[in-house]
Amino acid sequence: MINTNEFIGLRRAWGAFPGDGSGTVDCCLLAAEIHKRLGYYDYTPDILKYFQEFTDSTFPPSMIPRWLLQNADRIKSPRLHAIVLMRGKGMGALGTVLEGGQMLYISARAGVVLAPIVNQAQHFFWLRK
Repeated sequence: MINTNEFIGLRRAWGAFPGDGSGTVDCCLLAAEIHKRLGYYDYTPDILKYFQEFTDSTFPPSMIPRWLLQNADRIKSPRLHAIVLMRGKGMGALGTVLEGGQMLYISARAGVVLAPIVNQAQHFFWLRK
């Protein structure tokens, strides 16, 4: 179990690292940081190339699902430490399944939250590394 308190309330910003002092975070970098802290492979270097190639306005909505299909196996239901792809207006977002039926993600209104998993409108992935 990891302490998620330092992430709660951070707002979404393109390419922002968790803990960089800006008060913001990118959903992909948040998911990579949580994955790393849970003892899994650090996907941060793999993800950083997208921030060099694209801006927030030019990043294709299909890129996140494509990346997940290349690096993870889709699973039918939530599994501890799985990645959650949430559908949303435009692009959607990533979250991580944590203990107690909770997931950590960036909400549009409150920033990063730890909230109960809702299966509707979400897809779950198990990263291969």
